[in-house]
Amino acid sequence: MSRHWVNGVSYQVSAGEGDRVLLMMAGYGRSGSSWIPWLERVGPLPFRVVLLDHRGTGESARSSRPYALTALADDAAAVLRETAGDAPAIVVGDSMGGMVAQHLALRHPRLIGGLVLSASSARAGVSPAFVRSLPLTVAAAISKNVRVWAMCDRLLVHETKSRSQAHDLLAPLREIQRSEPYSRLNSVLQAIAMSSHRTDRRLAAVRVPVEVIAGAGDRVLSPDNSQALTACFSDARLTILLETGHAIAFERPRALLDAITRLAARSAL
Repeated sequence: MSRHWVNGVSYQVSAGEGDRVLLMMAGYGRSGSSWIPWLERVGPLPFRVVLLDHRGTGESARSSRPYALTALADDAAAVLRETAGDAPAIVVGDSMGGMVAQHLALRHPRLIGGLVLSASSARAGVSPAFVRSLPLTVAAAISKNVRVWAMCDRLLVHETKSRSQAHDLLAPLREIQRSEPYSRLNSVLQAIAMSSHRTDRRLAAVRVPVEVIAGAGDRVLSPDNSQALTACFSDARLTILLETGHAIAFERPRALLDAITRLAARSAL
């Protein structure tokens, strides 16, 4: 991976194969490097993979003022113009990254060839599960306390997973988070940005194919959110993964790869 910057936003690019670009955007409090364990598990991909650090995460510049998810979408558009030029890219968004991907497709449609939205939603805070989980997920994002992380690990995976299983699955993510600079303020600003997210009334305007995947046992964002999200698009397909929680890339890495493969075939990219 080689690291680059545009407008203060950091991103990594793999050597990859061919000219097709796969932009991957992580969830709340996570940098682009959080995708590296997934890439290592699924092996080489037929794309140039771009891993984006949302502002305030990883090596990207910190923000001192509140912003909306539309600002993160504009950051992503700048990265796509640098890496893909005028060619449309496949965009993968996980959780909050999926919310950003929706705004990206609405604001910069010419840059998008298709979307894979994992464990995401067209509205923030619509489920009781999300409201219940938010204090813990925010605490885990702003804390370096391993005990807090362990509590969040159990929340992110399927409820049948033991504490040790949750730890083993998410240990690569936590190791990355330990090594990266982070900002409590920027974690709070991300949470505020998510709180005003709503795209459900506008997503019918998105004209590219969409793959939506969700864990049947997601305790952060109920799969009902993904069902409602799928219905917003004119060309979207939903896959519900049994015995899977919110952390799909860690619990079911091949399922996410399958969704990308299906999307690439549907979009002819």
